Amino acid sequence: MRREYIYPHRSVRAFPVSRLRAAAAIVLAALLTAGVARFAGPLLDLHHRITSLTLKIAGIPAGETTAVRVFSYPGAVPAASVPIPRHGDNPRRAPVLFFATLAALALVHRLVPLARSFVLFLSVLLCAAGLVIIVHPMFAFDAATYQKIWLQGEFLVWLLLPWVSAFLFVLTLPAFFHGVAWMLAVQAYALFWSAVRLAFCLGVFHITGILYVPLLWFCLGVLFDLVYLLAFYALALGLSLPRAVGRRRS
Repeated sequence: MRREYIYPHRSVRAFPVSRLRAAAAIVLAALLTAGVARFAGPLLDLHHRITSLTLKIAGIPAGETTAVRVFSYPGAVPAASVPIPRHGDNPRRAPVLFFATLAALALVHRLVPLARSFVLFLSVLLCAAGLVIIVHPMFAFDAATYQKIWLQGEFLVWLLLPWVSAFLFVLTLPAFFHGVAWMLAVQAYALFWSAVRLAFCLGVFHITGILYVPLLWFCLGVLFDLVYLLAFYALALGLSLPRAVGRRRS
């Protein structure tokens, strides 16, 4: 079925999954999930260290470290104390940022038809935040609260990610150990990239206030977890399939 220029149809490129491999994938996912739960404290502390280092490199003042309770286990974890200004202290900032962002979204809506539904949803999030600012100009949303919400969502992702990775990489890639390596790489990347994204959000809030809180939480939160997971899967397939079925001749 090998062709020199065109890959065979995917119905004949499937790799059979043995019971042994399926059992190994389940065991690996369970062990990795148990490891994340067992070492939750050190992992969240490492997450905080990466976030603090990123803020320091970006020149964002973090102040003294505070403690937030993500879940009852593992207890309180450190969080950066990034000051977030209130829009009531600078009434001109919110309207300028709001209309500039709305104009940018309108431009994207016009130029990219495929993204119109997504842009409309982002516009709704932006308008909701703007409405809160109009009704309560002195409304405060501190960095510790945002980090608590962020870590609650991301920690659940870390617990579920091994099972998704086991299905995507261990069961579908031709080489078993390649799938295991990709599974571990995605898990490590999830922690590192979560810390960097959190630092970016805190830096934006330090400069602009709370206007972009719902927008960034949606775009850079769980949605971005899905994006990098699909990117890793596409990269893994792109590197693995040519070895399994051979490369096409150009």
